[in-house]
Amino acid sequence: MYKRQAIKDVGRETSMFFARCIVALFIVFILMVVLISRQFKLQVLDYQKYQTQSENNRISIQSVAPVRGLIYDRDGKLLAQNRSIFTLEITPEQTRDLPKLVQELRNVLTISDEQVLKFLEQIKFRPKFNSYVLKSNLTEEEVAKFSVVQHMYPGASLEARLERYYPYKGDLVHVLGRMGAINVEELEAMDEETRLRYAATSKIGKLGLERYYESILHGEVGSQRVETDVRGRIIRVLERDEPVAGMDIHLHLDLGLQRRATELMKEVGARGAIVAIEPSTGGVLAMVSQPGYDPNLFTGGISAEEYRKLLTPERPLYNRAVQGTYSPASTIKPHLAWLGLKEGVITPETKIRDPGWFSLPNNDRRYRDWKRWGHAPYMDVVDSIIESCDTFFYDLAVRIGIDRIHEGMTQFGFGQKTGIDMEEEKVGILPSREWKRTARKEPWYNGDTVNIGIGQGYWTVTPLQLANSTAVIANDGIRYQLQLVREFVEGNIHEQNVPVMAYHQIDTGDGRWLDLVKESMREVITGTKGTARTAFQGAEYIAAGKTGTAQVKSLGEEEEYDAETLAEKFHDNALFIGYAPYENPKIAIAVVMENAGGGGSNAAPIARKLMDYYLIDQYLIEQHQESEPTTETEVVNNGSAQ
Repeated sequence: MYKRQAIKDVGRETSMFFARCIVALFIVFILMVVLISRQFKLQVLDYQKYQTQSENNRISIQSVAPVRGLIYDRDGKLLAQNRSIFTLEITPEQTRDLPKLVQELRNVLTISDEQVLKFLEQIKFRPKFNSYVLKSNLTEEEVAKFSVVQHMYPGASLEARLERYYPYKGDLVHVLGRMGAINVEELEAMDEETRLRYAATSKIGKLGLERYYESILHGEVGSQRVETDVRGRIIRVLERDEPVAGMDIHLHLDLGLQRRATELMKEVGARGAIVAIEPSTGGVLAMVSQPGYDPNLFTGGISAEEYRKLLTPERPLYNRAVQGTYSPASTIKPHLAWLGLKEGVITPETKIRDPGWFSLPNNDRRYRDWKRWGHAPYMDVVDSIIESCDTFFYDLAVRIGIDRIHEGMTQFGFGQKTGIDMEEEKVGILPSREWKRTARKEPWYNGDTVNIGIGQGYWTVTPLQLANSTAVIANDGIRYQLQLVREFVEGNIHEQNVPVMAYHQIDTGDGRWLDLVKESMREVITGTKGTARTAFQGAEYIAAGKTGTAQVKSLGEEEEYDAETLAEKFHDNALFIGYAPYENPKIAIAVVMENAGGGGSNAAPIARKLMDYYLIDQYLIEQHQESEPTTETEVVNNGSAQ
């Protein structure tokens, strides 16, 4: 009988199944052991190490820039503010290939070679974890264009920044100065602590008040711990140490007077400077140097082409008010007259012969008066100031001598800094025997002293010194250190910048000689022979002053000055000093106009218009404005209204 054979071995298959299960379970077990061991190592044994690495990848410390202090005029008008702008910035640490990134960004936005070079210079010696500006002041179109593709460029970002802005542009540039990018030299000159203060700031004050008060205006840097995503974008702020805003500063400067002075200089196309001072405090009311330029060009980084446009023969970058040195000419005759009277060299009754020239004993050279035939057979000190008689002051200077002139004029502040809060100030030259021996390797001659008598020769002054010396006369001999800043403000705390007396004070004795000089200066304005009588005709107040006309080109003994045959650069400089009102001076002023001609016909009319504005017009304008209803409020800077 046929026996049926079994097709499937159930027992064997069952055994095989269990064997495979055991192997699989063993493999799973081994893998689990490896996985658990690995997790144990990462999460327990190496916990500290990987926690730190993780935090570094996710958390970063960023510096926060402080808000720069604002600058106001004496009436609270905002002169330097902070304006919101968008910048394209790169954080070098977050980029793998910086040159490639910069090149790719240039395909998206218009970025010049100059901007790239400035960016590379910025990051050369600075921390790589901070962001640096590649392009500033982006237009709305540029912001929109980059925002769309920003995710493609890790390390590059759009940032909203506050940038310095000067609403009155060139009218105040030589007072306020300007801001600019921190360069390598400035960075290397900083100590470690200062560098930390500038960790979030790429701009620094370069000139003027911005430079002098940099430490006050800048403020203190803050910081924040932020959580970022893989692209470096901030997800949230974990901790924040708030920055401290810089102090605001309020100036003695009168914006209206400053703008009026600038306007007058522009109207006549003059190069030169005007300085106005409040005699009772030494506060500077106006300080104009023409021509000027727009400081906003430098804030965001000026292009090479724009900078070249400023390198003209008129030198708009040059601050003539504090750096320009000019012969004071006849404007110093009142000072010399006072010195001669004080030293007893002359008296009010002293008269000298005036044939229209002066010569030293045993010397044939004639030093000519500007009036060839002389002013009168004999001149005294009062008439000589009123008519600006050169012959009298040639003689007076020789009588006083250079040694006493040097010492006496030092008391008026010549040959030294005025103390003004500005670093660019020059001291000019108040000559002496020692100065000539050192500077020229020559002895002092009596002929040198003769020229000093009319403010020519080696004697040079700045317009600031000239205005300062005028304020000293107006203030009965008291000399203050000049100040631009009147008050510092931090929050609700106001700190006055108290007027400080200068080191050298004038001993005016009983004051009679200074009074005589002041009366003579009044006659320059009001007398029938005064050299500034035409300019001040019809003035509603009494002023005192002195005109000056400085030779720029030396003439031979027989040569005549003829402006029509001389190049413009050889024309005389026009000068005027004065103060008003005569009895209670509120303003002392100096006007210097390069190559403008006579001081009485050119500089004095400018001074008259400024005194009119300060003493009369401004008061009337304010009254008119107060009587008109307010129709609009201009909102400026951080929402504060002016």
